Amino acid sequence: MVAVLGAALLAVPVAARAQVSVLTPMVEEREARPGEAYTGAIRLLNSSSEPQEVKLYLTDYVFHADGRSEYGEPGSEARSNARWLTVNPAYLVLPPKTEQPVHYTVAVPSASPAPLVGSYWSMVMVEVIPPGSVESSRAPADPKKQELGVRTAIRYGVQVVTHIGATGEHALEITGTQAITEPGGARALRFDVVNTGERAYRPRISVEVYDQTGAAVAKEASERGLLYPGTSLRQEFRLGTLAAGTYKALVVVDTGGDQVFGGQFTLQF
Repeated sequence: MVAVLGAALLAVPVAARAQVSVLTPMVEEREARPGEAYTGAIRLLNSSSEPQEVKLYLTDYVFHADGRSEYGEPGSEARSNARWLTVNPAYLVLPPKTEQPVHYTVAVPSASPAPLVGSYWSMVMVEVIPPGSVESSRAPADPKKQELGVRTAIRYGVQVVTHIGATGEHALEITGTQAITEPGGARALRFDVVNTGERAYRPRISVEVYDQTGAAVAKEASERGLLYPGTSLRQEFRLGTLAAGTYKALVVVDTGGDQVFGGQFTLQF
């Protein structure tokens, strides 16, 4: 689940947390071809006893292995589908104890400057408008009643992903390999996986570690979330209390395509 937290300085009192949640998955994926259109829905729930105002808007979205996430202007990234995406309504008032869908349409262009290949994505932000804020339709009639304060704006980000048919190369790089000794003496292997291809995938990553005699001394595996072209993730495997020495690590990454990627690394603890 992707939850986006942001803070803003507004001329409103600190508001109580709004009880609005998103019921649909935080990643909405579909395959489509150029010229096709499809629809979907983001289901919202107001679990509070008061009406809640909600706005929805688009951003681009990329993330990096070092923990940075970027929410750019819609359509600013080369693989953004934000210009294909419309959300209706972009503003609504959820009655108390009510669930309601917000519909979206993705219209894949039939022609573009470059052929459409692989995966394209953007993010629909769902943000609650605090009562009494300058954005609220229920703002105080007397502006003097507004006070300067700091509020935390809680936003949900729903990733809308369009895969162009079955097209797009699966490719990756493994970088930044580190052999780590943790406090207490436990060993770990850390590295980054970069999607250098054209299609998004959910990597299944495994490692086997061998000592100098060739005996297997550690084996771990992990399944990760959707990794987009040009984005990266950091993977860390804890290997237990290995003795000091030199080891070989075989890292394998299965992207679900026709190829399995891997590399062999020397670890010195």
